[in-house]
Amino acid sequence: MLNRKKVSIIIVCFYNAMLFFAQEKKAELTQVITLNYVIEKASKNSLDIFKAKRQYEVNFWEFRSFKASLLPKIDFSANPFTYNRRLVERYDSEQNIDVYRLQQTINSFANVSLSQNIAATGTRVFLNSSFNRLENFGISQLETYSTTPVRIGLNQPIMAFNRFKWQQKTAPLEYEIAKKDLIFDLQTINLKSVQLFFAWALASKKYEIAKENKTSAEKLYEIGKKRYKLVAIERDQLLNLELDVYNAQTRLTKLRQNLVSTKAALQLFLREDLQNNAAPELPVLISSLHIDTQKAIDLAYKNNPDFLNLELQKIEALRNLDRTIKENRFDLSIDASYGLNQQANAFANAYNNFLDQQMVAIKLQMPLLDWGERRGNIKTAKVNKEVVDIEIQQNENKKKQNILEDVQDFNAQNQLVAVALRSSEIAKESYQLTEKRFLSGSVDFLNLTTSRNAWQNANENYIQTLQNYWTLYYKVQQSTLYNFLQNYDLIQDFNKLIK
Repeated sequence: MLNRKKVSIIIVCFYNAMLFFAQEKKAELTQVITLNYVIEKASKNSLDIFKAKRQYEVNFWEFRSFKASLLPKIDFSANPFTYNRRLVERYDSEQNIDVYRLQQTINSFANVSLSQNIAATGTRVFLNSSFNRLENFGISQLETYSTTPVRIGLNQPIMAFNRFKWQQKTAPLEYEIAKKDLIFDLQTINLKSVQLFFAWALASKKYEIAKENKTSAEKLYEIGKKRYKLVAIERDQLLNLELDVYNAQTRLTKLRQNLVSTKAALQLFLREDLQNNAAPELPVLISSLHIDTQKAIDLAYKNNPDFLNLELQKIEALRNLDRTIKENRFDLSIDASYGLNQQANAFANAYNNFLDQQMVAIKLQMPLLDWGERRGNIKTAKVNKEVVDIEIQQNENKKKQNILEDVQDFNAQNQLVAVALRSSEIAKESYQLTEKRFLSGSVDFLNLTTSRNAWQNANENYIQTLQNYWTLYYKVQQSTLYNFLQNYDLIQDFNKLIK
């Protein structure tokens, strides 16, 4: 008797152990997909992130080119060999007539120059050295050399538009906007991840409920057939139960197709195949998270590329006005240079006893009569700037208002999610009670259907409300480029992005 009892205990323990390991194995086989997992994979694998990174590279090299334009440049130019044989018109002083004579020459030329742009004043400073060799053939053969060992000079516009001065203001800001744009695009990817994840989660939940409904409808129909035989229900009620089975099967088929479609869309976005039994896990509600509106606005002015773009537009409006004014007034500039040069029939003599080479030129151009054309251009530019200033202010106010609305909606969404969750729990419990009462004959089929629909709607509403919650959060995070969950500015290691 004692041995039987021990054997029974061993069997029960073995059964429980096998059941436990079977459940563990099933859990291992199920791939649980969270929202954070989708966001992390999308930020690494999606085509959107590769596009955003390449766009940043474009802006990076544009900024590098601008900085290089402010550095000294060394250029080399040469015409190593130029042969020319032609008839040229010449004046014969003995006969006092123009005649054509055959000319043959070989010419070689080389020049090395160093130049530097000074952004503050728009000055161009240069230093160069040149060499020229000319050999004549024909009746008289002559070989000559012309050298300029060193020549230094400058070009100084006095009243001209200085593009370098404005580029020093716009180029760094454009590059800063490019960096913020990349982080901004990452948040766009987050929003797309939220959309695709919850579309899949909602489809999965609908399919899960549809399976339960089908099982429940089949069970109720079997019970209904037995009760009909006992004349406990009318035939129309039995037919409604049978119709409910077919409707449940049809809905299940459609929702299965929808589930496959939403999962495929998510896989295409992530560029990763999920397991067949992969299941979404809904994120939790961060009930303690409350975003301060003023803090969000301050962060947006600091981080949001849209607000930085508005600042850039203000600078560009001033630049365009300055260009129009300078281009429609008188133009004054100074060119000056000093150097050493020599000419000789022998190469060695061309680098001896250098002569001074000096040049100073003042250029002035101004309108005397244009019937008010230039004045009109300046007035037009000033009015256009005022229009741009108004548009910038309107856009700034609109963006600020959108952020305020998003923050307020997010803070209110917290309570809506909690209410939706509780409503789904109540609806499920109500349906279970209604189903029991239907089986006991206390309520009719119409009440059962109404309760089931209420449960389904409550579940869908909860998921959609939770989606709105996380969508609004990532919209605010995108507008501010700030992680409110962990309280830090969103950053990126830009050095790793450049190949």
